[in-house]
Amino acid sequence: MKVFLCSSFLLHLIQSDQREKLKHLLLDSIDSNTRFFTSAYSIHVLFQELGEVNIEKKSLILRNLEDLTDTIFSLGLDEIRSELLLEQNLGLEQTIALSQGIDVMYCLHEEGNPTHPLLKVRNFFGETK
Repeated sequence: MKVFLCSSFLLHLIQSDQREKLKHLLLDSIDSNTRFFTSAYSIHVLFQELGEVNIEKKSLILRNLEDLTDTIFSLGLDEIRSELLLEQNLGLEQTIALSQGIDVMYCLHEEGNPTHPLLKVRNFFGETK
């Protein structure tokens, strides 16, 4: 299964009070068929959300993300065009995930965000859209 880790999930994995629980649940969910992915855009949003972070910490975060994920997808004009043309306003992270054939997207955000029927967006603590 191909799992996309969105910026809200990554932010909680790094700085929330539940980060240890998230880390253990994530590691427990890994099996021979599960592969994790994220995008350069998601990492950009993550660093914006983290605010002022020194370069050493950013490097450490990036190294850990490279170890955790099979691929960090780039943001291309095709994804930007797709986001502009899709009527659902899915956001660039979902658009990138859809274009890369992702099965499930792990997020930790408020309910009510639009989703595409071909992509299962899952709150890591159990709620699924």
